[in-house]
Amino acid sequence: MPERPTIDQAAPRRSLTAAGDWRPQRGDLATDTTRGCTGVVVSLPEDTGTRVYHLRPEGGGTDWTAHRATLTPALESPGGEVAE
Repeated sequence: MPERPTIDQAAPRRSLTAAGDWRPQRGDLATDTTRGCTGVVVSLPEDTGTRVYHLRPEGGGTDWTAHRATLTPALESPGGEVAE
């Protein structure tokens, strides 16, 4: 079984110009509207055979799961920091 990439190996963030068509990918910064939290997508539904994404706080911490319907692209400020 191949190893899953670590957060350090995740894909670089992409421009989020078409948020309506946005599908979270590993390494994307997403806001979970249910929890009001922003995190890095570390696992996709197809990775785990479930219907949820796994996210982790950007600076590290405890992972949580979220359904696609509750995720939106996180807005970043020009300096690369998340706008709240």
